[in-house]
This record gives sequence, structure tokens and C-alpha cells, in this order.
Amino acid sequence: MNLINNLNYIVFCCMLGIEAFSQGQYYFPTDGINNNSLLTRSIDHISTLPPLKNNNSAGVLDSLIYISTHGDRNRIAYYYNDDLSLYYFTNADWYNGEWIISGKHTNTYDSKGNLESVLWEWFNTSSQEWLKDGKEIYAYDSLGNRVFSLHQFFNGEEFVNNYKYDNYFNGTILISSVQQSWIDDSWVNGSKHIYTHTPENLNDTILYQVWTNDQWKNYNLTIYEYDESLNKKTIQRKVWQEQQWIDFAFGQFDYDENNNLILENWQMLASNKWENWFRIFYGYDADNNLIYLFNEEWENDQWIPENGLLMVTNPDGIIHGYLAEVILLYYSKPTSVKSEKIIADGFHLLQNYPNPFNPTTTISYSLPQKTFVKIKVYNLLGEEVTLLKNEEQIAGEYTLEFDAEKLPSGVYIINMNSGSYNKSVKAVLLK
Repeated sequence: MNLINNLNYIVFCCMLGIEAFSQGQYYFPTDGINNNSLLTRSIDHISTLPPLKNNNSAGVLDSLIYISTHGDRNRIAYYYNDDLSLYYFTNADWYNGEWIISGKHTNTYDSKGNLESVLWEWFNTSSQEWLKDGKEIYAYDSLGNRVFSLHQFFNGEEFVNNYKYDNYFNGTILISSVQQSWIDDSWVNGSKHIYTHTPENLNDTILYQVWTNDQWKNYNLTIYEYDESLNKKTIQRKVWQEQQWIDFAFGQFDYDENNNLILENWQMLASNKWENWFRIFYGYDADNNLIYLFNEEWENDQWIPENGLLMVTNPDGIIHGYLAEVILLYYSKPTSVKSEKIIADGFHLLQNYPNPFNPTTTISYSLPQKTFVKIKVYNLLGEEVTLLKNEEQIAGEYTLEFDAEKLPSGVYIINMNSGSYNKSVKAVLLK
């Protein structure tokens, strides 16, 4: 981004914020509530986020990989209880050709199945042991509403309060949320959200206020519009300046025939005119499982891949944001922690992304066992264009890049052959 966009980016982050835990983790849990603790871009469209399913016949979320524009790769792997509730998940870095686990998050649930706590741990490679890092604690009312969220950090001897949220409901409708920080052995107000709703009980507006000089002051306002299927159609973001609301950002959302969110496109107001800002693409498999997210920024009058805050819903219902260019998600047959966890449940060749593309696109595939893999690209005449992979590989999840810089625009066939597995996908090159 150029300097002006960077400044706008930071301003926007300050206004939007996310509930972020600062123990050096790779992602930022949001829990559906926002605060101003992290300077990173976020949009209040949480209920629009595609869910990551954990109880359908197509399988559970096995892992996700998020990749930065610099090529850094990180992996989240999920492990389940016998009832398919999320038991724990690990995060790992790709280093010297292997995944190095660095963190773990373990869930506990109450008798009603509500998420009760999450223990954060980090792996000490020197001592080869897990060490405590932080903890989240949740409480619920008789209707199952999450009325309390507390984050604590571990100071080496005990867990210490960090910040909390108190949520207030009318029945099951969230009407306000107050964030406080633990300062000098007492809770101090930080921010507040006040919600209004449509007749369908969807968010109509969200007023965000901050605690300044012992009083609540307006900071920003979010306004929602929905389509006939009650999907979020647009979001307006305004900021409070000189005792009035000023336009700042505007987002539009597109959906497929299954009401899956496939594109969010954001603009910001600059020099009294709307300009492109960023956009995020979402892709799904035949079972409507989310399989990728991809971020682009508007720079020098064109869209380019760029790191952005990509958010997904964890199988335990907590929303996480990853600073990445792309996220790839993988699913497998239900497996509890009492069973041996495998990296991939079968052979898979996913649709390349982006598609259409120019001139490069990413191809993702998985192998359940060590096997010989051949991946070729053909034109519509059946002629081989290029050989992308022709070697033996161990079980795992893989990505590779198809560079079509020297090829003409058109439709190409990407074919993967490994033993009895043979699958093809169409890739569209537009120059």
C-alpha cells in the first residue's frame, strides 16, 4: 500500500478493531465482539462469515493453511471429541520442509455443551514441553447466551486478568456489549457496542463508543442492508467527527445460488470520492464447505494479491482472523482424538484459485499415503501444455503454482493422476 492508504488502513483498524489476544499467537480470536486492541483491518460482518462445518456427511474441518504474500505458511490442525465437539487445535510453521508445532489451544465444555474455557499453550523446543500462555473463560445465562468473556494471561506463576466483555441481551438478542481492561487491580471501561435490530432480529446498526474523560463518546457507526434472502447486502461505516457522522467505508457482498458468500468488495472515501480498497473472494466445494479465501488490494489502479485480515469461524464457534493472502481449508471423515489422526482422508484435487487467473494460479491437492503423483495441464484439444508434478510424495497436503505467462488466454484442463485416482478441473486464463 502507498503511504496514504497505510494511514487510512491504520485509522480504519483503530475504528474497527478485533478482540485480539497479545500472547504472540498467529491469529486473532474475535468471539463476535470487537474492541480497539489491535491495529488491523476488520469489518463487522461476522454473521455473514461462512461456517466451518463439523457434523455433516462430507466430514469435519481437518486443517487450514494460511499463506502470506511472502510465501510464509502456517497450519492449524483440528482434533475432535467423540461427539465432534472441538477438543483442541494446534498451530504450526512450515520450516525446512516440515511443520513445526508452536502452539496449542484446548477447549472444555459445560454440561450443556457450551464452550466453557480455552487454555492457550506454547511449545518450548528447548525443554520439549508445553507451557501455559493464556486462558479464556466464558459464562452463559439460562437461555444459553454468552454473557461473559474473560481473557487472562499467564505471568509464569498464575493466570492474571487482562480484559473482559459483559454482554447484555433482550431474550436471545444481543443489545449491548461492554469491554473493560484490568488496570491497577480494578476493571476500567474501554469500549461499548450498542445494537439495534431489524424486524427479523438481524443487526440494523451498531454504535461503537469509547470511554473518554469518564464518559462514553461516539466513535463509529455501522449500518447494514440485507437482500430478500436476509443475506447482508451492504455495510456502511461512518465515523463521528465534529459532532456529525461522516462516511468512511462501504462494503458490498455477493452470494452464489446456495447463499454462500463469494465476494466482499470494499471502498473507502478519499478526497470526497469513493475509491476501491480491498476485496475478498470465497470458494466452496460440492458440499458447500468453505475451501478458500483470497484477499486483493487496490493499488496503482489494479487489483493485486496482498495480505489482509481473512476471517473464518472455528468449529467451536469462535471467529479467528489471519493476516494472509490466502487461506486453504481441508476436510476429512470424522475422527476423534481417541483415534489415529491422519493428514488427509483421501486423494483430493481442489479447484485452482484464483479462477479465472492471470497469469498465475495456485493448485492444492492432498494424498492419504506415500504415492507417485503426476499433475499435467492440457488445452481443450487434449494437447499437453506443461508437466507440473511428476514424482513420489509422502502423505500430506500440497500446493503448487501454475504460471501461464507464456500461454494464450483460454480454458485449460488441470489433471492429477495418482494410482487409481484421476481427476481434472478447468482453469480459465484471462489476459
